[in-house]
Amino acid sequence: MVGLVYITGVGLVNVDRHYDKSVRKLAFEASVAALDSSMAESIDFIVVASSLSYLQEPQLDLASYIASSMGLRGVRSIAVESGEASGLAAVMAAKSLVDSGSASRVLVVGVDKLSDHPSWRVYRNLSMLYDSESDAFYSIGLGGVAGLLMRLYMDVYKVDRQTLAYWPALMHSNAKANPYAMLRFAITPEKVLEAPPVAEPLTLLDTFPLGDGAAAIVVEGRAGGGAIAEIVAIESSTGFQSIALSDDPLKIESLETAYRRLVERVDVKDVDVVELHDSFTITGILELETLRLAERGKAAEAVAQGNFSIGGEGPVVNPSGGLKARGHPIGATGLYQVAEIALQLSGEFPGLKVEGARGGLAVAVNAMGSSSYVAYLKAVR
Repeated sequence: MVGLVYITGVGLVNVDRHYDKSVRKLAFEASVAALDSSMAESIDFIVVASSLSYLQEPQLDLASYIASSMGLRGVRSIAVESGEASGLAAVMAAKSLVDSGSASRVLVVGVDKLSDHPSWRVYRNLSMLYDSESDAFYSIGLGGVAGLLMRLYMDVYKVDRQTLAYWPALMHSNAKANPYAMLRFAITPEKVLEAPPVAEPLTLLDTFPLGDGAAAIVVEGRAGGGAIAEIVAIESSTGFQSIALSDDPLKIESLETAYRRLVERVDVKDVDVVELHDSFTITGILELETLRLAERGKAAEAVAQGNFSIGGEGPVVNPSGGLKARGHPIGATGLYQVAEIALQLSGEFPGLKVEGARGGLAVAVNAMGSSSYVAYLKAVR
């Protein structure tokens, strides 16, 4: 069944380097805020999404320990790990629990902490998001893959580097008003080009920052008087282990399949806001094209012309600032996306508002497409 799951509460922690807060503390803050805003008296399940925690924290069975630390002893718990797509995978699990009748109210929490370890160790762990037998094994790194894709995109579609620099500039502009964003300052396309190189032509300002965060939502099987938004449907797909195996690395096949499955199941209409997975400039551009929001090879030009922004053509994309500027706490990111869209649809987002938004898409992609998830939410009015 679809269309029977509602978000009734949202809790967000600002993405930052929270040296003074543990994973449990971050999860606690987001969860309490979500439960308070939903005025929920009890929950049936807690679903916890995390990714790097299982590599960097001295703790397994994270979901049950988070539940216990909140005083939720006796509640059912599920832990979800699906790389960068963990957050949306957890929302899918929660929706399935409610759809099936196994739960009437579920707390979904996403949390990850990247600041407690040296950067070299974090990047080593992040490399495990990629295939351990190909890309990660040869130590090309996330930035190396993104740099190759950006160069290929420029060569195939004859797009100049300046045009691609408008994406991160737009993300920073959007993030300035978002109190939960990590990078709340403006940059220009010129600054993107002048930034230190990561993997030519990719520069530091084309990449996501390393930060900590937690986000939570409460989902229920009935709207009641406090519903913020409706989760209509979520779809997913697996894809290639490596872009080297794809006949067309400039198309994210898993995302294309997940979105096709979504539109075959439900009528995806009135999409006014999109939160997509721009871990790098090039991933954001490729996702716009894979979702057919822009013609192939034309997304960067469309962004440079003002599309996908307030007042521009197309849906508003990443009014939060996206992974680029809001930040990307890995396992928590999908929960941020869903929460942000829900707040946009209810007119309660504290940052850049998409006035009158009726529907929204949340998009999560692990690595460069080993798996993808797409969620469609609509307003409750």
